[in-house]
Amino acid sequence: MFAARSQFDAFTQAATLSAVEVEAQARRLRAEAVAKFAKSVFARLKAWRDHQRAVAELRGLDDAMLRDIGLNRAEIDAAVAGKVYRPRAAKVVQADASNENATVKSAEVVRLVPRQAA
Repeated sequence: MFAARSQFDAFTQAATLSAVEVEAQARRLRAEAVAKFAKSVFARLKAWRDHQRAVAELRGLDDAMLRDIGLNRAEIDAAVAGKVYRPRAAKVVQADASNENATVKSAEVVRLVPRQAA
């Protein structure tokens, strides 16, 4: 909206406008603002719908399938929102994993649901 306002200011300072030109410019700016607002509303509705579909999909799985992907029923909403993190398996640096003194690199964190779906 500030960009539209600065465009309008530059336009009005460049030349003296008639009332008809000012009204036409105001209508154009208003139409741009309404279009931008409508676009943001539809984007939010689409994100909400995608979120609801993901939750419904996960709720449709049985407990064994949820366990297979590392979730339980209480974590479904948080997982879809992208707030559930699981560490990856730690990598053993030494070749012999049975060695008690084997050093382990720090585990990486994996997002269960990509950020776009959240």
